[in-house]
Amino acid sequence: MDVEILSEKGKQKFTENGFIYVFDTFSKSDNSIKFWRCEKRKECKARVHTRNGEVLKKINDHCHDSSAVSVEVAQVVTKVKKRAVETIEGTIQVINECMVNTTQAAQAVLPNTCSLRKLVRRKRNEVNAAPPNPLTLADLLLPDDYKTYKLRVNVTENFLLADNQDGAERILIFGRQTWLPYLETSSVWYADGTFSIAPPLFSQVYTLMGVINNGVHPICYALLPNKMRGTYQRMFELLKELLPNLNPLAINCDFEHAAFTAMKTSFPNVNIYGCFFHMAQNMKKKLGEMGVTREYNNDPQFALNARMVTSLAFVPPARLDDAIEVVSNALPGNLQPLLDWFEDSYVGRMNRRGNGRRQPLFPIEMWNLYQRTLNGQDRTNNHAEAAHRRLKSEVGMVHPSIWKFIDALRKVQKGRDAYYEQLVAGNAPPLKLRKYRNADARILNLVTNFNDDSNILEYLRGLAHNYHM
Repeated sequence: MDVEILSEKGKQKFTENGFIYVFDTFSKSDNSIKFWRCEKRKECKARVHTRNGEVLKKINDHCHDSSAVSVEVAQVVTKVKKRAVETIEGTIQVINECMVNTTQAAQAVLPNTCSLRKLVRRKRNEVNAAPPNPLTLADLLLPDDYKTYKLRVNVTENFLLADNQDGAERILIFGRQTWLPYLETSSVWYADGTFSIAPPLFSQVYTLMGVINNGVHPICYALLPNKMRGTYQRMFELLKELLPNLNPLAINCDFEHAAFTAMKTSFPNVNIYGCFFHMAQNMKKKLGEMGVTREYNNDPQFALNARMVTSLAFVPPARLDDAIEVVSNALPGNLQPLLDWFEDSYVGRMNRRGNGRRQPLFPIEMWNLYQRTLNGQDRTNNHAEAAHRRLKSEVGMVHPSIWKFIDALRKVQKGRDAYYEQLVAGNAPPLKLRKYRNADARILNLVTNFNDDSNILEYLRGLAHNYHM
């Protein structure tokens, strides 16, 4: 990125060769690639993909000329905005300091001094409008304006659903008051935590989603101070105080052991289903610990063999022992530690006497996909992942202030309201991309046709061809 340029909403723009791009979205695979589109997006279809500020790919030519002077002007305006909130200099001093080293070409087309003075005052007013950031969770006082959600002119409802007021262990839960009962009526929940957008003093944002009108919607967002089991339990207790009959039949979640244990304690009869995407990501982390990430990224056969380990998730539980033995005999030596990790975490190692297995970290019924695939149930928690990507895009930064975070939640909720109303009007939820639908169909075909006479190794290899990590 040549220079720093921020949008009107304070989000970063990307510049390259005299063109300015606005952020569109993250790559769906791992959020490491950013997709940008030309800021003149109404008429120009040019796009770029970047990783860590480096251009990976360009799509379409610009329909207009590049403009180095436009880039410089945008840079100066950004400097004015930042200096206005970061210093206590006088208005004219802010402007003059930002004009240092500005070219004549840019000076000729910059906003006039009157406009720049208004810009300085406006940015300072915006900052001054928010309360100061608290030093501790006990110090955090939420003004009424940050506890409500504006539906339309003169119509609001509660947005702060719960606050346990427990000092350093404080938990805040946000969401629309009128949507909260959907947690009670939704038989299936989708739950996931994210850390990068948690405000200072909080450890993570934990999102609970429910199914309404055939669509999956975020119902509440919990700010948690840590990832301890007791904290998750207190979060569920707060929700049960609001909804005494709360009793989900199933929860789709990631492989967070503390959260899993809290779910079983809070809802003893719930079926907990682990996200296959997270299992695959855990496997990639294990490959990194083993020092073979380079082989996975560059050797297709090595990667296929590695994915055969996670494909064990599609084997009927009664055939797992046979499948593990077959895979163990087929894997190269440098992948045996991966299979050992899988057994320890998800199956349990064989006892020394050979008369059973030890207790795994996560029970088989949580992660096994054989019956879930036949039933047409979700194998991943991608609904929650997508919700977090949308929230990250709105926040536009890591660890925003609590005030910016709440504002971002309410803006995202407006989009959710519109999507909900589209479903009410009879519109169907958006389809998966064709390539994923085709992969799902192939996986279902493989699982449906698996039987006692099937070649286990071919079955696992066939499955491994149909997903990537």
